Amino acid sequence: MIRYERLATPAEHLGVLVEPPAPQLRHLLRNSPDSRLLALPWLDTSVGALRAQLRAQLDLGGPVVAAGHQAEFFHAGVFAKTIAGHALSKRVGGQAVFLMVDTDTPKTRQIAVPQVTSRGLRRVQVAIPGCDPQRPFESQPRISRAEWLQFFASLTSLHEFGDRSMLPTFARAWLTTEETSPPYCDALARSLAAAEDALGLAGVRHVRMSRLCATAAFRALAATMLLDARRCAERYNAAQARYRERHRVRSRGRPVPPLTVGERGAELPFWLVRADEPRRRLSVVPYDDTVELCAEGAAVGSLRRRALASMATHEQAWELERDGWQLRPRALALSAFARLFLSDLFVHGIGGAKYDEMMEDFVHGLLGVEPGAACCVSATLRLPLPHSKVRPADIAAARHQSRDLRYNPQRHLGNVPTELLAERAALVRHGRELREAQPPDHERRRVVFQEIRRLNERILAADPWRAAQYEQRVQTLEEQWRLDRAALDREYFFALHVQTTLQELVSAVEHAVDAG
Repeated sequence: MIRYERLATPAEHLGVLVEPPAPQLRHLLRNSPDSRLLALPWLDTSVGALRAQLRAQLDLGGPVVAAGHQAEFFHAGVFAKTIAGHALSKRVGGQAVFLMVDTDTPKTRQIAVPQVTSRGLRRVQVAIPGCDPQRPFESQPRISRAEWLQFFASLTSLHEFGDRSMLPTFARAWLTTEETSPPYCDALARSLAAAEDALGLAGVRHVRMSRLCATAAFRALAATMLLDARRCAERYNAAQARYRERHRVRSRGRPVPPLTVGERGAELPFWLVRADEPRRRLSVVPYDDTVELCAEGAAVGSLRRRALASMATHEQAWELERDGWQLRPRALALSAFARLFLSDLFVHGIGGAKYDEMMEDFVHGLLGVEPGAACCVSATLRLPLPHSKVRPADIAAARHQSRDLRYNPQRHLGNVPTELLAERAALVRHGRELREAQPPDHERRRVVFQEIRRLNERILAADPWRAAQYEQRVQTLEEQWRLDRAALDREYFFALHVQTTLQELVSAVEHAVDAG
């Protein structure tokens, strides 16, 4: 059981989070999946039969430890999940799988690269060639090999450790193809595999979510929800409400937005997509013999209930698919599929582990069983960039000192004329007496306060440079903090790190999942 309160990003360099701790994690893996889950009826078959069929299709043997992420240039904390999956699968003689979520859309069109210059560190944003945030990764436009070559050359030249980083290995694999315009996901899979091989993580299987969407197991998951759409949506929304109450979440869209349930139909946690078009939310309108599928409210096709209830139907593409529409899972449906049918243990990052608490509640409410086991693994890896080690407390202290100079200059200046100090002390004393004796007399107290301020300005005039000195100190610390944040950012693309540092991360994660 993942403890929500322990899901915090490791603060230190090479820090690793494993939740639950290693001994419990290994116990989970040895005892997953639960026999009750395998025996659970699913349409006219069972979960166990669907799992076996899917693994045979993918040629997966032994216990499967799966991790996954969007098909993007992710940071080392995400890469730690692959390391953990490889180590755990080796321990039980199983198979490590990286689930490439190519069905999602890009969150950014750029990669940040830290550049050390004579004026200090700066963060440079390098555009990802052809990146279209409106299109899923699986259908990103093909970009010429020459443009990708220029992209990786830019990353390498800007980066302080470009030639010594994992970038050359990553780029060579990306460009090792005879195709003039390599497909994005194909190239990314090659590059991830090359980096893994270089770090001793050979054998991790890369499986794309888009491929899994064309399997009988995925269609069976979708069919079950289509046949009982209103109940599915209601259970989903109830799990979302309980999550929000437990964790005192106020934002309506967290951890995921609720599904719309109307008089005629209900929304389900899937997308409908068609080539070269934005993805659309799926809703279902039920009829006696059919269910109608709608994309953002517009009907796109219908399926017979009798056909949906038979696994024979799902061995081939649905008519809807043959007409160009593809069904793709949203976050919780994807996680449910992976933990019900694909993995014996699913390795989440912190974000995924948090929202998966809602998924577990949803699946239990819908099916009455727990999905397959899951854990959370994350890590922090920082580039060896120059930084000042300024702390937020240092900035707060400098700001306080600058403010105190304006309101209490006598504490900070020497050689202040005695008569000014005496006059100020008398005004302060008078203001205190007014506050104690006549609290409602705000006007007289305001006059005294203004007199004290004018006197403070006369005192400050004795050393006019002191205020500028203090303010400059604040600005310098704030600038150093800004530069330090760029230097200490843990979310730089993992291939920007040198291989020896990544090898240290491999050792740290392997030790963490094997500890105890």
